[in-house]
Amino acid sequence: MRVKHRFAFRDDNADAIHLLDKFKIKYDKEHNIVAFNIFESDDAFVTIERLLKSHNITSIPTAVYTRDEIEYAQWLVIRSGWNILYPQPEEDMGYRFTTYDATNYCAGDEPKYFCRKGLVQKEGFVLKKEPNWGARNFLAIHWVSDELFVSPKAAEVLRRSGLKGFDFYDVSSKSKKVFAGIKQLFINNYVGEGFSADAIQRKYVCPMCGFTKYWPKPGCFRFHKKIFEGVQDDIIKTTDKFWEIQCDSLIFISQRFYQVINNAKLDRGLAFEPVVLI
Repeated sequence: MRVKHRFAFRDDNADAIHLLDKFKIKYDKEHNIVAFNIFESDDAFVTIERLLKSHNITSIPTAVYTRDEIEYAQWLVIRSGWNILYPQPEEDMGYRFTTYDATNYCAGDEPKYFCRKGLVQKEGFVLKKEPNWGARNFLAIHWVSDELFVSPKAAEVLRRSGLKGFDFYDVSSKSKKVFAGIKQLFINNYVGEGFSADAIQRKYVCPMCGFTKYWPKPGCFRFHKKIFEGVQDDIIKTTDKFWEIQCDSLIFISQRFYQVINNAKLDRGLAFEPVVLI
């Protein structure tokens, strides 16, 4: 595993641009913003990070894994890098009260703190239109990163796979017409709480209800193995919730699930991270 950092800053920062040029770091410039990626293992990383931090510029770190690390893992976190469309109704995020049962919803004193705990899906999602899948077969929609939506091709492969732990839910238009070209991959079950304390980078404790969400360290999806005891499903969600603005589960898939979608070449646009069992 290697950790990659993405930095972005305004193009009037001459010191930062000079340093990138000095170390021959490639960068993109668009709309007055300079952006680039660099691995922690790069010889220039410490020097560049120190300078950018002195200008209050921080990075977004992500973990990059080898194929062996992914294929030897018993469980993997799966997420879609293709995020399009918005759940409807979009205005004021009204979908929270139509798609979900919000009886136990906690707003967490928004906009100062975003808790968003307690939503339970009760209806199928509504979108403005069907996606143009192209070569992709999985997507996530904005504001809802812990649900996956699939193409007819992916749905057929998964139906015939013998994999367990999911159903397919219809997705509809605003006029309540069921779309033929997209299904929600509804995940049936959750594992118990088990995120390891040494993998937590930040905690977010709701000032209203006391619920705690986590921001994990890069490459640290570390969970206690006891939560997987007796699990028969090939796809399952975490009870632990994550991220600052959202209140999302992680989605775990078994190695068998990964092999099915990889062998069927359905993995374009998907990211996988090994779950470390402790």
